[in-house]
Amino acid sequence: MGAKNRLPNAYSIEQLNRIFEAVDRPKVAIAACLSFFCGLRIEEVCRLRVENIDLENRRIKVVDSKNTNRSVTGYGKDRYIPLPNKVISPLRKWLEIIGGDCQWFLPSCTSPDDHMRKKSLYEQFAVTLHRANLRIPDFNYMETKGKNKGKAKNKYKYFFHTLRHSYATYLLGKGVDIYTISTLMGHNQVTTTQIYARVNGQQQRRAVEDAFDGPLMTFKPNYQQHFSEPQPREDLERLRLEVEKAKYEIEKIKLCREQIIIQNNT
Repeated sequence: MGAKNRLPNAYSIEQLNRIFEAVDRPKVAIAACLSFFCGLRIEEVCRLRVENIDLENRRIKVVDSKNTNRSVTGYGKDRYIPLPNKVISPLRKWLEIIGGDCQWFLPSCTSPDDHMRKKSLYEQFAVTLHRANLRIPDFNYMETKGKNKGKAKNKYKYFFHTLRHSYATYLLGKGVDIYTISTLMGHNQVTTTQIYARVNGQQQRRAVEDAFDGPLMTFKPNYQQHFSEPQPREDLERLRLEVEKAKYEIEKIKLCREQIIIQNNT
């Protein structure tokens, strides 16, 4: 399966709880918190400056971020992202911990004047996933460049970027429209965001339930739906008989099970 055909994975709420219970590094915990609640990419978290966190107006400014036209414009893209109430208190506490003189949200341990490296955060979060029993191999692939070219490697089902996928999937499941989500995530085109509509099983399930909630419509041989035609009585009667037949079969199964239980006990 090609990369373009693969659907992104997303964490369930139960899995997110396991991750935050397993994390043992405060820096990794606050980074994961911000990525899930704001949909930030890993490099956006690492390069976030304290001055761009506005707790009073409950928003953060992402500066010079990913841009497919960067080679032309020489600059990335800026965007504002609202901060949910749930993340305000952890952010305020973290800013107290790192101190007012720190310019980076995630200062480097080896060089306080620099930000945490993306590779370091990626690897430390992978340790957290292992502790949460979520370090799950997904498929194998061959490295195509670099010193490991031609070497077989594992691609894992979950990683740090899955927090961003989960942000989009969660918002979609809560009824946020796809255009708002696209803007929040900084996508150039809404078609990029539409992949999450394929991931969100809750929305798909709701659509199917709504479609079949009510009388069944008649389908003609040309497959055109005639919404104005009333449901024929014979079709409804046939459906009722099928339901009754199913109930009868279920009762037969129950009786057989009871007979088996009685015989085994005697």
